[in-house]
Amino acid sequence: MKLLKNKWLLLFIVLSILLSVSFGIGNYFVNYALSPTSDSDQRNVEDTVKASDKDQTIIASNKSQENQKGELFQKNLNTMNIGVNTDVIVEAKYKEHKNQHNWVILVHGYKSSNKNMMSYGAEYYQRGYNVLLPDNRAHGDSGGDYIGMGWLDKDDILCWIDWIVEKDKDAKIIVHGVSMGGATTMMLSGENSHYVVGYIEDCGYTSVWDIFASELDKRFSLPTFPVLDISNVVAQMRAGYSFKEASSIEQVKKCQKPMLFIHGGKDDFVPTSMVYEVYKAATCVKDMYIVEQAGHAEAKDYNPKAYWNKVFDFINKNILKDKVS
Repeated sequence: MKLLKNKWLLLFIVLSILLSVSFGIGNYFVNYALSPTSDSDQRNVEDTVKASDKDQTIIASNKSQENQKGELFQKNLNTMNIGVNTDVIVEAKYKEHKNQHNWVILVHGYKSSNKNMMSYGAEYYQRGYNVLLPDNRAHGDSGGDYIGMGWLDKDDILCWIDWIVEKDKDAKIIVHGVSMGGATTMMLSGENSHYVVGYIEDCGYTSVWDIFASELDKRFSLPTFPVLDISNVVAQMRAGYSFKEASSIEQVKKCQKPMLFIHGGKDDFVPTSMVYEVYKAATCVKDMYIVEQAGHAEAKDYNPKAYWNKVFDFINKNILKDKVS
């Protein structure tokens, strides 16, 4: 009898240790991936694909010019804060034209801010659009303890849509996002907001689970099971969402408005294969633009003129009948 009790005690101790270690692992990776103060944006992996030196020089030169456009644009912007739930307040910059009802919401990427979307804002504003540039939760000047990876952000964007519609009952809204912002755009598309007329997604991922699985392998050479499974449980408890539930693929299946899918052919962060998966899943009016020479979030900077020609050609042919030039 005493021996049996000792066995049960030993089993209890072993299970307790395993649970403690498992929670510790999950806690570490959730902090690493979803905390705004971690160094997860300091990515250092061996590239499986990489733009040539010549193409990188082109991208760097164009990016410098684009940043200058963005810096000029951001000098005279308005600021707005809204509460998206009881404990998170998010902030955005915006700029309007008088008597214009075409809007664009520009959504930035992971560990970034709306400053990285200012050159996009400059282009849209020059073409007659009212421009809204949110800081995603846990980014920039917005509140929030955990990064939403697009899944929580889609709900925040719905709040910004409501804010626009309160100002402009005739608003026609395009959502254009890059990287995590591209995933946000696709995840939002499944909600089918009446006031959103179309989507431009640039280098977004298929799901949070997929992008974390890819990075877990590239950064740490660790398997999905059990590390990501444990982290997913911890994320649900702490951040309030599941990596598997946060799926761009499942959301674009429900999308009823036109969407343009953009990706760099040399993307080493969000594998280029992912754009083919989300494109195939979408049943809406759609088109795809692959910039073979570009890395992650570099499609615009490789050839800004070609990028914007593609974007506005798609918008004018498939989204807005009353064109803005």
